[in-house]
Amino acid sequence: MWDKPDELKTARERAMETTAWREYKSGERSYYVNKETKASTWTMPADLKAFLDTIPDEPAPAVPGRAPASPASGAASPSTPHTPTFTQTAMAVADSAGTGTAVVRPAPTQARTSTPMYATQEEAESAFVAMLRTKGIGAHATWEQVLRDIITEPRYKALRTLEERKATFKKYVEELQELEAAQREEKLAELRPFVLRALQQNGGLKPYASFATFKKKLERHPVWRDFEDESQAHALFEAIRRDVREKDAARKKSVQQHNRSALSALLKTIEMTPMTLWQDVHRTLVESEEFRRDARLQKMPPAEMLALFEEHMVSVERDAERALATREEPVRREREVRDGFRALLQEHVDAGTLHARCTWASFYAQVRDDERLAAMAETHGSSAQALFYDRLDQLEREFTVHRREIQAHMRQRQVPATQPSDWDAWHAACCADDAPRSVSQLPVRVQRALFDECVYQAEREAREARRRVERRLRHYADDLRYAFKHAHPPLDIRASFDDIYEQVRGMPEMQELVRMDGGLDAARGAWAKYVRRQAERHADAPDSVPGARARTEYADLDDADPDRKRKDPVRAEDPRAVRRRTEYDM
Repeated sequence: MWDKPDELKTARERAMETTAWREYKSGERSYYVNKETKASTWTMPADLKAFLDTIPDEPAPAVPGRAPASPASGAASPSTPHTPTFTQTAMAVADSAGTGTAVVRPAPTQARTSTPMYATQEEAESAFVAMLRTKGIGAHATWEQVLRDIITEPRYKALRTLEERKATFKKYVEELQELEAAQREEKLAELRPFVLRALQQNGGLKPYASFATFKKKLERHPVWRDFEDESQAHALFEAIRRDVREKDAARKKSVQQHNRSALSALLKTIEMTPMTLWQDVHRTLVESEEFRRDARLQKMPPAEMLALFEEHMVSVERDAERALATREEPVRREREVRDGFRALLQEHVDAGTLHARCTWASFYAQVRDDERLAAMAETHGSSAQALFYDRLDQLEREFTVHRREIQAHMRQRQVPATQPSDWDAWHAACCADDAPRSVSQLPVRVQRALFDECVYQAEREAREARRRVERRLRHYADDLRYAFKHAHPPLDIRASFDDIYEQVRGMPEMQELVRMDGGLDAARGAWAKYVRRQAERHADAPDSVPGARARTEYADLDDADPDRKRKDPVRAEDPRAVRRRTEYDM
């Protein structure tokens, strides 16, 4: 706001400075603005008037250093250039602040080229604003638009920097916009009662009405001609419709609150369980005397009634849950005991004493004195051992994931893990810079356990490979003995293997054995076993009873050999047994 300098203010003006109200000029009229509430009015507020009436009137103080004008002093010497004095500038600013119009006394032509000088920043800003008012700058003008018109004015240089000029211009425009807005609000306030009366005569305005409906109701009424333009009419329409909507919303809210209160009271009188159905409750409600007497309650939408019923059912279910919780207190206690034992398991996992290769016996030795284990003996659910194995299975799965990750890393770096002496190279690869974080961040004890597991697997795979080779050799040897038995011409069992080798080397069974490692030795063993079996058969042949059949004719003597008996199929090992067997000192 642009205020009059303090030295030019009267006692009443200085007293107004102590209040929240400020007086401004618009042409010849004064209006008042509350700087706190931003309210504006064309008439002096009653409280302000009562306060100012207590202040005695006094003339405006004279400007210091201002002398009465005289012909001698008022005229400038032809030879001496004249510039505006501080007193002249201050009076010009005062006139501008008091009337709303800049009144700057013209200076001689010689002084227009000089830069005006002002004692204070406020005086400079007042002079700049007075220039803008003199030029008739409107509220919607932009700096780029007015710069061309004001840049040649002497008062343009009242402010030293471009930033100050722009800021002052912006402030000036904003004040004009606020003034226009206040004037529009005042105009709308004056028209509002007449518009409302006209709308009432035409059936009123519905909350959902449009501007077209508003215009149709008023365009034939004289009040419509009082609007300056359609935008002003639209602004008043929005304000009226907003009030109508607020009143309608308040009415609906009041009815809704009444209906909710009444229906809630009725619901509380009905005995319900969590299994009670809405259709049964609704039938009871509509048949009650309270419902029939309440006209507003009868108009309550079924959806709202159902929603309130569901809210009430929440409390019914909560009460039922409390009752059930009272009966299930022992169950809850057992659950807490199991949770405590699970926490005990987790503590040992964090400490490293419980791992994927741990056993129940070793773990029990560590926790047998813990009260959480003793409390598990009083429960009727899962036992402590069952919870232990559940946690162990989880650790086993995590161990398997770590093993796959570390094996992939070791295969990439070509680091073997086939014997215990490979540990140093294995550990160095785990701590290498290119190792994945999931591998390098594992504790050393876990890395060692993974290494031992890989060594165990490598040894087991080697044993399985040797077993498979031996099984194939045995099968091929059996096939070769069968071929010896049916050879044509028959083989001489008194001959050595080297003597018959040339006779049997062409047999497919012999060729299969020779191609394998150790096949020739297996062939020698097959011939020796064949010779032994044939000798046993001839020794057991019947001599005394003609036509008697030998016992060995009923079954091949080869089946009597323990090495020839069919072995039981290899059964899958119990993971618990594997875990016990592969337990490592971690």
